Amino acid sequence: MQIIDHLSELHNPFYFWGLLLITNIVMFLCTILISYVWSSLYRHQKLPIEKKDVTLSIVIMVINVLVAIPGYLLFINSNITFTDTNLIRDFILLFVIVDFVMYVFHYASHYVWPFTLAHEKHHEHYSFNEISLYVMHPLEAILFGCILTLLPFVISLNFFSFIFFLFFNWLIGVVSHLNTSSNKKVLLFGNNVFHRNHHEYSKYNFGFYTVIWDRVFGTYYSAKRN
Repeated sequence: MQIIDHLSELHNPFYFWGLLLITNIVMFLCTILISYVWSSLYRHQKLPIEKKDVTLSIVIMVINVLVAIPGYLLFINSNITFTDTNLIRDFILLFVIVDFVMYVFHYASHYVWPFTLAHEKHHEHYSFNEISLYVMHPLEAILFGCILTLLPFVISLNFFSFIFFLFFNWLIGVVSHLNTSSNKKVLLFGNNVFHRNHHEYSKYNFGFYTVIWDRVFGTYYSAKRN
C-alpha cells in the first residue's frame, strides 16, 4: 500500500478518530501493565494509587485524543502534508528538535510562572506507580499536543517517521516512569534512573530523550553535587 492510500484513509473521520481513540486506550493500558509487571518482578515499592489520580490520568488520555483536532483539520485541508521519503532523516530530525524544545519547556516549567503552577501536579509523584506518566496538569498535555501539531505544519515530514516517533515518545515516557533503586550513571540517553533523580532533585535532569542539554547547560544531576 502506497503512502497516498494510508493518507486518504485517514481523511475518513470515523477511521481516523476511531483508530486514534483505540490506540490511546491500548497505550494507556499497556503503560499500566508494563509498570505493574516491572515493579512486581523487581519488587519495587510503588507510590499508592489515589482515586483522583486515576480520574486525572483518564482525562489526560482523552485530552491526548482531542488535542489532535487542530492537526486533523490542518491535515484534511492539506495544510499539513506528509512524504514517503527520508524516513530515517526525518525521525532523527524530530528526535533532536523535540528533545531540545522539551528541555527548554521543562526547564521553564520549574522556574517560569505560570508553567510552574501547571507542572507541580506531576511532581506530586516523588516516586512512581502505574499511572505516573499520565498524572499531569491538562495544560501540559495540550502544550505537547500543540508542539506535535506545529512540527508537521512547519516541516513536511515522512509519514511513517512521524508515526514511529509518536510511538517512540510514548515508550520513552513509559520507561522513564518505571520505579528503580539503581544509581547507575546515565551516559547519553535518558531513562528511569535519570528521571527518578529529576523527581528527587527537581533542579536537575530536565532532558527528555537524552542528557545532552543537561550537560551543556549544567543541569545534569551527579551524586557528587549532593
